[in-house]
Amino acid sequence: MTPRDARMPDGHHDVLAAIPPEYREAVLAQCERRLVARHRDIWRQGDVGGHVAFLVAGKAMSVYQGRNGKTGTTGFWSAGALLGAGDLGNSSRRQMTLRCLEDCVIHTLSHDRFETLAVRFPELALAVIRALSIRLRWVADLALRLETQSAPGRISTVLLALADRFGIPHTAGTAIDLTLTQEEIAAIAGVTRQFVHSTLKDLRQGAVLLMDARRLVVCDRAALEAMADGD
Repeated sequence: MTPRDARMPDGHHDVLAAIPPEYREAVLAQCERRLVARHRDIWRQGDVGGHVAFLVAGKAMSVYQGRNGKTGTTGFWSAGALLGAGDLGNSSRRQMTLRCLEDCVIHTLSHDRFETLAVRFPELALAVIRALSIRLRWVADLALRLETQSAPGRISTVLLALADRFGIPHTAGTAIDLTLTQEEIAAIAGVTRQFVHSTLKDLRQGAVLLMDARRLVVCDRAALEAMADGD
């Protein structure tokens, strides 16, 4: 299997899919399987690290809290993602909180075992390097946008990021395959629930978004991008 086969629709890299099946089984055999419920934290910022995790099923988001108490969303993760690679090192502390947006299945692997397997299977090490390179660019772009944009721009950026990470085809555009409350969107974007409510209402009235079976559908991506850019 070539690295190109492991590229997800949004450009991210499925680390496990990037390595041959027989190696993949050997890697997973070294892991501990865990189930983490929706809204639960896989780990919290400041926790002692010690292991990485493969997200096998489900969706998650990473959140950073600054010294001033403000929090910011730094990424959204779907099945195939390698979690915690930025915390490698036995004495390291978790840089961010990782929270489940829905029920998740993860396979954890200690740092020592991960490093041993990376040496044993160069395909794994190469896949991790590619995944981290893509993730760094994506996370930096998302963090900068959310830090510098107006409230409407932050909501638009969050919706675009969710559509990129969790989007599925829909007759009207791209459906975000995730059930989120307005409170959750507000927390991700760093705005009030009331502002999210009024903004989503305006976007629906303008045919930019619609609701279908409790899922948001992006109907006019260009309009949402213009809003995110402040146009």
